[in-house]
Order: sequence, then structure tokens, then C-alpha cells
Amino acid sequence: MIMKYILVRHTETRGNVERRFNGRTESPFTPRGLRMNEILVEELAAIHGKQPVQKVYASPISRARIIGEAAAEKIGCPLVIDDGLREFDFGIFDGLTAEEAMEKDAKTWNLWMADYNFTTIPGGENYNEYHRRIGQFLETQQQSDEDGTVAIVAHGGTVHSLLVNLLNLPLDSKWHFQIPLGGIVMIDCPEGYGILKKLYAPDYD
Repeated sequence: MIMKYILVRHTETRGNVERRFNGRTESPFTPRGLRMNEILVEELAAIHGKQPVQKVYASPISRARIIGEAAAEKIGCPLVIDDGLREFDFGIFDGLTAEEAMEKDAKTWNLWMADYNFTTIPGGENYNEYHRRIGQFLETQQQSDEDGTVAIVAHGGTVHSLLVNLLNLPLDSKWHFQIPLGGIVMIDCPEGYGILKKLYAPDYD
């Protein structure tokens, strides 16, 4: 089995600019984000011209779904919206800035900062659970797509987890990879062995 992955982080939203913990919370694109979308979709089409994409997967959250829909239409391949690709659920902190989260529940904030991988935010999840969720998505996807190239449009945290899962690295190693808004990660997985081929962002400015 030879799988090739094109991992895509969504472009700039209002929540990114305001530095909010947007997990399940919807956040509209900024004007810059909308311009970035056009460039990103064209970039994905150019990649498809050299490395044909068989399927596009996307998170159901609109900031990823909208890009996934546009890319699938441009490329002319099936689109699968998968709930397993949604962003980390920040629970009671979802939609808040760090300052607002600390003010809302300082005790939970401090516990989360001390052990973010295993502290479950009330109403949300912890990063270890989140990482397993992404791993389960990959297991199901690999059973469905035995070989070929797939594009996955999702969120910063989700792309980090996909990358770490595919490269079989420890969870905390995600911090060694900077994935910008609108960033693209290309990973080859011959016989399940993940190889990072490229990590970049198109020229958006």
C-alpha cells in the first residue's frame, strides 16, 4: 500500500486574528482569509496536476469545509466531510481568548496549562483523546483508500495530530512543526511508513 497525503490548514479567520480558542466555535474568514482561499485552491489544483488527488476529506467546521468543497469542485474529485477531523474541543474555553479563559475558570486553566495532554476541559476533551480521535480517522480512511493520494483540509491542531500520527512520533513532538494558516504538508506513506516530503505555505502576500 502506498498512500500520499496532502494536509491543509484552513486560512485566516476572525478567531485567528483575535487569538481565540476556536474549536467547535464557528469563525468567519477575514478579507485576507478569503483572498488566501483563492490562492490555496489554485495551489491544490496545481498539485493535483502533478500528483492526482483521488479524494478530498474535510472537517465539518465551515472554515475547513468551505475550502474542502472548493478544492474538490476545482479538482473534480469526491468530497468526504468527516466529523473526526474537527478541531480540538476547548469545552468551557471554546471561543474565548486566553485572558477570558483565565477569568472564567482560573483553576481549570492552571490545571490545563500544567498538563494539557491529559487535563480534560469541562465540556470538552483532552489532547490525548483528541490525538486518538485523529488516529482512528486515519485507520478508517486507510481501510477505505488502499492507495493513491488524498487531501485533508482541517485545522491547525488536527493537521499537527495527523502529521505526528503519520510519522509515528510522540505527541509532544508536534511543537517542532510550525504549520501556518493556509499551510500545506505533504507526506508519503509507503507500506505505512510516513515520510515528510514538504511543509510550506504558498505566497499569500
